[in-house]
Amino acid sequence: MADWFIATEGVKVVKDSASLWPQIITAVSSAGAALVGVGLTHSFTRRREEATAARKRYDELYFIATELVFILERFAQRCTYAAQEGGSYDGDGKTIIEYTLPEISFSSVSGDWRSLPPHLMYRLIELPVLRQEAVRSINESSEEDTPYDGSDGIFELNHQASYLGLKAIRLSRSLRHLCEMPEDRLSDKPWSAWRILWHVRGRNIQQRMLNYRSSMEFNAALQQLVAGRDN
Repeated sequence: MADWFIATEGVKVVKDSASLWPQIITAVSSAGAALVGVGLTHSFTRRREEATAARKRYDELYFIATELVFILERFAQRCTYAAQEGGSYDGDGKTIIEYTLPEISFSSVSGDWRSLPPHLMYRLIELPVLRQEAVRSINESSEEDTPYDGSDGIFELNHQASYLGLKAIRLSRSLRHLCEMPEDRLSDKPWSAWRILWHVRGRNIQQRMLNYRSSMEFNAALQQLVAGRDN
């Protein structure tokens, strides 16, 4: 009798345990679903935050790029006047120029420079430094004129203005491309800034090559003359 009772209780326990499985499965499923829901919510939140941060970075980049583009392009347009400067003479025979190398400053830029790619930021900040070096080179060339007529200084002014103007346009175009801005119109017409600067740059390079060749020929002729006297 005792054995039967124990067996009956065992059957009852087994039956009770079997009846609990749906509840256990439901509880486990609910917990799993809750965990999955939390994970998905966290993932969606993270993605949304990343998208918001990326959009903010792009907006900051676009803002500062817009400021820089117009500073660079205005500088390039002013460089065309200095690049074409021919000078005139006063009563003493000294050269008078109307246009000098224009200034460029980024002090008015209020955007976040850190939003720019590092290599592009470096090239932009370098531009005012190159402009200062160009001014020094122009002044030194003017002082070397003997007798002073300003021709060397004007040539150097044309050369440096065309070089810096073209560099500014290239930087502006890099910013436009980076932010998918509309293309500029600095190459559309024969009198557009890019075409003028490119023409002056090419002409000055050719002139320098001719001067270098003439200098080599002159030195060779001088050496031959000296050698002939020694003989």
